[in-house]
Amino acid sequence: MLRRRFEADMAEEIATHLELQAAANRAAGMDAEEARYAARRQFGGVDQIKETARAQRAGVWLEQLLRDLRHAGRMLRRNPGFSAAAVLSLALCLGANSAIFSMLYALVIRPLPFSQAGRLVEIYNTFPKVGIAKLSSNIGQYLDFRRAPAVARLALWRLDEYTLGDESGPARIFGASATYDLFELLRVQPLLGRFFASANQVPAADHVVVLTQSFWKSDFQADPGVVGRTLRLDGEAYEIIGIAPRAFEAFDARVRLVRPLSWPPVQQSGHTGFSPRLFGRLKLGTSVEEAAAQVAALEQRYYDHASPGIREFFDRTGKQVRVDPLQAQRAAPVRTALYLLQAGVLFVLLIGCANVAHLLLARLNARRPEFAVRAALGAGRATLARQLFAESVLLTLLGAGGGLLLARVTLPATNHFTARLLPDALPFGLDGHVLGTTAGLAALLALLLGCIPVWQLLTGSGVGLAARSDRQQTSDRHARRRSGALVVTQVAFALVLLTGAGLLIRSFAHALAVVPGFDPERVIAVQIAVPKEKEKSFPPRLEAALAELPGVTASLATSTPYLLVAPFDCSMPLGGIELQGYVLPARESMPSAYYCGVTPSYLRTMRIPLREGRWFGQADMERGRVVVVDESFAHRYFAGRSAVGQHLVVNAPPPSKIEDWAEIIGVVGNVRHNGVEDRSGQPFIYLPLTHTRLDGMMSVLIRTARPASEVIPFLRSTVASIDPELPVFAAAPMEDVISGSFRNRRGIMLLLAGFAGVALLLSAVGIYGMLAYDVSRRTRELGIRSALGATRRQIVGLVLREGLGRAGAGIVAGLLVAAALSRLMASLLFEVRPVDPTVYTAGALLLLAVAAVASWLPARRAARVNPAEALRME
Repeated sequence: MLRRRFEADMAEEIATHLELQAAANRAAGMDAEEARYAARRQFGGVDQIKETARAQRAGVWLEQLLRDLRHAGRMLRRNPGFSAAAVLSLALCLGANSAIFSMLYALVIRPLPFSQAGRLVEIYNTFPKVGIAKLSSNIGQYLDFRRAPAVARLALWRLDEYTLGDESGPARIFGASATYDLFELLRVQPLLGRFFASANQVPAADHVVVLTQSFWKSDFQADPGVVGRTLRLDGEAYEIIGIAPRAFEAFDARVRLVRPLSWPPVQQSGHTGFSPRLFGRLKLGTSVEEAAAQVAALEQRYYDHASPGIREFFDRTGKQVRVDPLQAQRAAPVRTALYLLQAGVLFVLLIGCANVAHLLLARLNARRPEFAVRAALGAGRATLARQLFAESVLLTLLGAGGGLLLARVTLPATNHFTARLLPDALPFGLDGHVLGTTAGLAALLALLLGCIPVWQLLTGSGVGLAARSDRQQTSDRHARRRSGALVVTQVAFALVLLTGAGLLIRSFAHALAVVPGFDPERVIAVQIAVPKEKEKSFPPRLEAALAELPGVTASLATSTPYLLVAPFDCSMPLGGIELQGYVLPARESMPSAYYCGVTPSYLRTMRIPLREGRWFGQADMERGRVVVVDESFAHRYFAGRSAVGQHLVVNAPPPSKIEDWAEIIGVVGNVRHNGVEDRSGQPFIYLPLTHTRLDGMMSVLIRTARPASEVIPFLRSTVASIDPELPVFAAAPMEDVISGSFRNRRGIMLLLAGFAGVALLLSAVGIYGMLAYDVSRRTRELGIRSALGATRRQIVGLVLREGLGRAGAGIVAGLLVAAALSRLMASLLFEVRPVDPTVYTAGALLLLAVAAVASWLPARRAARVNPAEALRME
């Protein structure tokens, strides 16, 4: 309304001025028609005067913005091909960035949802001399370190698995054992009921349990009357006393319930046992460094008063106590990988932006006649620049909206991948921080993409050249240089992504080529939860039942040693070794080895080669005091002589009687128990199953030609017929177990390879677009060259040299950047150097080949230019 009134008043005022001037002209002797035309000449351009008046009106900027956006929308609708290409490029790039950043923010950047989470720390042990970077704490350290002045509170936590008994049969769930002060350390309050107290940390009063909110909702339908009921765990009754809030699950998303951690008095002294993890909350005003120094002083005090044997153990293993922020410790396994992926999608974004910028420049040059007409009608450069900028803003807004939609659609897949990377992390969504970051990135892109055509317009290569005829211009050197620079940038970034993906692919290939040390084909692995009171009775009955199956070779073990996970992150115990008559060199670390209990059929089932001596027999199961070691153990401690016949003990002091030592009866081939990428070199010892503890879990390994879909249900029914209270879980073919061990590496590799593929495609499109546009602008020049005798091969060579020259410059720049950045991903590589000549050469040749194809298409078009038609068109 106000705008229409303003326009009407302005039109009326101008008409009045014109009429007055025309009257004056008539009074001077002009006729009516000549007086009217003279008045218009004397008054000046009406449209220009209107624009000047409009610009001086209050609030005109908002009106201009809306008008420019409407005009931009109309222009984008008139050019659907250009609009679709630009919006899809931005949506793909921004969507990938939003998805990866949401993962990075949730796992690495976002603080834990606890009060003053920055003061939470983890205290753990490290043994650098034996290659153990992190090992959990113990009861003695928990009790001693509470005296550190910088520590406000300490709590112990241990991740456990429980057999949940209900009407539907036994099931295996994750739970935790924790000290009462964990809830106070995290500063969480019960949703219902109460948390357990210190009085519950004794064996007679520890049969209480706190459920997590998710478990309460999924299995108890959020029934408030669940408090006070009984829950059966591992065959024993536990009283439900409370419900922990959802925020508590951020500590470990796998946990469904928490019970008190209790221990016998004998475990309260000493700093050498390792089972629970130790967490602390620092006092206000204290730093992690202060806490670390105080904890180290307490550990040194324990060392000074320890026995000679313990001091020797500390010295030879290099045992130290570390204090690190909890957030940093949680994110450590995935930090490098996520930063690598984020860098990858940022490179893709830059390449995509370079493509969009090239499209904008090409479109600007194509619109020169339009700008010439609009300038002639009175539009200034500022007005034209503002409208170009509005188009860039609208394009970026549409791309950002599409990107967020893409990120939202891919959120389930992102959460699935995150659960593989960091199982204890809660699922996440596109929260305000992610949306704000995407909006900020989109605003920055709008500014950058808007400035590129505006800069070309204002520097005179837009309107100024538009005023000249096409015959007066053969090319715009400045535009070609900018376009070439964009292509060089695209190629360089694409090569960085290609080399990064190539290094990961080569690492993956090396990992796949590693022989695990056994034959996984046709082997099925199954785990069974066995409570302590059934450790002796159940295994013989199961073994007898499995022996009756035709065509099946089965064996039992304390736990599947082929977990194929990162070293020192599995359930296999690592034991200290005492060797009879072995004099430990002064600087050698304490002998240690992984160990597990097995049955006589284990070697035949897994087809592990026997190098020397013999394997266990049935008599060894009854007699005990015998072990079998692997080649690593034999070479490390018995180099140059036979290990068979030597004696040792595991996790025990040297016995005084010879019959109390265990005899080595055989040596078998090395097996990659901790995954094919394990470089620790830790040896392995096999013990008779009957003389080892199951620790609540036993593995069954079955070699059969029958499919797993038949064998696993039959095994479940067999176990149920022996004891229906024992759950069978984690059943899978061993080949799937090995394949699953690569899921993190495979996922990161596939994502980065996908980013590299997109970058390669965008680079090819960029090179093709640059040359295709250049050929269209140089039609007259190419026609003249052809008319003067240039052959088609020469014209093709001219265009190819330009395209391959830009690609070559980008490849050189990309190789330099890749060489500098690849060292940051060294921790993700396996048997591959960060600067691998094969990968770098292959990436450069692939990119050069793609550039050649992208350059050849416009070169072929250039060679077909008809000289007569080109000159006539000019």
